[in-house]
Amino acid sequence: MRIAFFGGTFDPPHCGHIAIARAAIRRLALDQVLVAPVGTQPLKAGLAHSSFEDRLALVRLAVAGEPGLVASSVDAPLANGQPNYTFDTLQRLHSQLQPTDTLFCLLGADSFLTLKSWHRCAELLVFCDFIVAGRPGFSLQDVHAALPEGVESSGERREAGYTCLTLCGPLDQSSELFLLPDLDQDISATEIRAALAEGSTPQTVMPSAVA
Repeated sequence: MRIAFFGGTFDPPHCGHIAIARAAIRRLALDQVLVAPVGTQPLKAGLAHSSFEDRLALVRLAVAGEPGLVASSVDAPLANGQPNYTFDTLQRLHSQLQPTDTLFCLLGADSFLTLKSWHRCAELLVFCDFIVAGRPGFSLQDVHAALPEGVESSGERREAGYTCLTLCGPLDQSSELFLLPDLDQDISATEIRAALAEGSTPQTVMPSAVA
């Protein structure tokens, strides 16, 4: 199976998240996208957000009836109270898969641009293949600028629906990075929460069950 891990705060999950997952499934022939709320986001420590249980419940509502999308608790809060690092989560998930499975990490362009601040970012990029959902103005130049020290692009090919870069790591590991262009999904969970706090319900940017 071709399985993608799609992590995030998902507070709340919105139509932009669903559109990204749908595009990844369609363009890269994925069998499953695991939509996984993060227990404790290392880069947003101290920020108040909905409980993990509530966010997982919202994700279940958001993906209900969506072919190939599965709500996952693989990134649930850790028993020791430590932050959830994507590298550790992907290692744990990989150990649960079959030898014939292929693992991808799916994320939006805004998250990818912060990659240099992620835990063990150079190892992370070559641990599995990555899928980056583009946004207006996001380019291959942005991709190259976001690569951490020790990771370089050694090749590029363009296909219908995506551009693929071959990445090489510091110990000669390799992976592929798939850039999905033309996904105009400029929806902000922060703005949704602000609207809800003011008493309005932005129906059009959330799945109806989530709203």
